[in-house]
Amino acid sequence: MAKRLVVLGAGIGGLSVVKELQESGAVLDGIDVTLVDEDFEHFLGFTLPWVMRGWRSPDSVPIRPAPRALTGVTAVRARATGFDPEAKTVSLDDGSQLPYDALVVALGAKNAPHKVQGLQEAVDAGVAVHYYSALDASRAHEALTRFAGGRLVFLVASQPYRCPVAPYEGALLAADLLKELGTRGATEISVHTPEKQPMPSAGPHAGPRLVELLEENGVAFHPERAVEQVDHIARTVRFADGESVPFDLLVFVPPHEPAIGSGDGAGWIAVDRESMLTEHEGVWAVGDISAVVSPSGKPLPKAAIFAKNGGRTAARNVLRYFGKTEERDRLSGLGHCYVDVGAHESALGSGDFFALPHPGVVLEAPSAELHADKAAEEKEWRTRWEGGADAWHVA
Repeated sequence: MAKRLVVLGAGIGGLSVVKELQESGAVLDGIDVTLVDEDFEHFLGFTLPWVMRGWRSPDSVPIRPAPRALTGVTAVRARATGFDPEAKTVSLDDGSQLPYDALVVALGAKNAPHKVQGLQEAVDAGVAVHYYSALDASRAHEALTRFAGGRLVFLVASQPYRCPVAPYEGALLAADLLKELGTRGATEISVHTPEKQPMPSAGPHAGPRLVELLEENGVAFHPERAVEQVDHIARTVRFADGESVPFDLLVFVPPHEPAIGSGDGAGWIAVDRESMLTEHEGVWAVGDISAVVSPSGKPLPKAAIFAKNGGRTAARNVLRYFGKTEERDRLSGLGHCYVDVGAHESALGSGDFFALPHPGVVLEAPSAELHADKAAEEKEWRTRWEGGADAWHVA
């Protein structure tokens, strides 16, 4: 009887599982692979700031796997609402149950602005925007284009959040856009975050360099500011330390929450750092929904590279679980992240997030070459899944 592998989520993590299975060289006879996703559409997170900047349109962002890219996989269009590790079943939104012998959960995180008092009201009032979806990034671009000057506040609403450089990249790209529009001189830009420094999971070196880049571009950085409330009428953000900051336009990183629970209703799914295995036998979790702690005690960032690394590791360990290989795979701590700074230039943070005594990540100086590398990374991933379709390019 065939073994049933169910993968929840056709985003970067889930597709990385499929990619590794297809390229592993292992004999997959006797394994039925089912991929479950609500719409079989995903994106690379770093394309959203490009939409906010106006370099891309929102309809250019989605990546939709072609059927030939999913050869050997049964695609089920449905929304997973939970899983039962005892019964070894997945609940779908049509009320049906999908049985599994092994399960990989790669459903990611979802935006939850309601978790901060007054934040959704500020969005509804038109004085706050974010760029954590293609449509919202387009709305943020429109708001920045209309912005005539004043106090532009970037806010990290809570931790953890997807893409650790996003608030800083967003502020730098907003400065670049306003400079192009002629309103930069009339605008005061600041970033407020509960973090002690940008990219805290990267160790002591990359974050301070990113603060220097902010300062070089006239962006003020305010760390250790945990938001309590947003007042859309007074246009202020109140923090836990009692301080309040006024704004004319608020651009925020929304609070996040896991797409589904861990099987027992608890939040982010804790996994073994080496194998990506959860506390449940035969259940792995990868990507943004997973919680990984590095050897130095810092949480691994929710970034595309670690969704790819985790998907690869989970796939190889599933093959071992099914007796198709004897090799045990370990999650790689090597990672990288590009940071757009404007003028079609990008910096690059890269290194070993598992290094001791602290993560060994450095930030390489911005250049046009690195920006081209960033665009090429998206093109390569898009081509892998869409096949011969033309890849979108940054203007």
